[in-house]
Amino acid sequence: MRPRWGQVREFCRRQGYQETRTDHFHYLTVLSDRSTSGTMVSMGDAGEEVPAQMWHRVWSRQLRLGSEEEFWQGLGGEPVRYAITSAPEPAQPLPAYLERFLRDVLHLSDTAIAATTREDAQQMLNDNYSREVQEP
Repeated sequence: MRPRWGQVREFCRRQGYQETRTDHFHYLTVLSDRSTSGTMVSMGDAGEEVPAQMWHRVWSRQLRLGSEEEFWQGLGGEPVRYAITSAPEPAQPLPAYLERFLRDVLHLSDTAIAATTREDAQQMLNDNYSREVQEP
């Protein structure tokens, strides 16, 4: 099922897109990853159905929706899911005590230390302490 152009405009309004007008209605919003989602709609007949070859491009590439169903949910006023990837959390440096342990006790190289996660480094430290406690 394809929407009418008036429904595309209504979707954008309900989802809080900013509307500007020139020779078309232009809709734009900034997404959580700081990229944009937007489309433009002719000022012509709002009752005209979006052509089949354009509809996929509108919902997937221009509006960047996660699926076509997201459009219909958003048209009903529900929140929508966009097809954006969440940025991975930047790697946090190891605390100084773990870095010293890896370098001074285990004698790991800087490259090996940089590739070690905090969880792995903490586990290595815990394992080392438990061996020391168990030795007579």
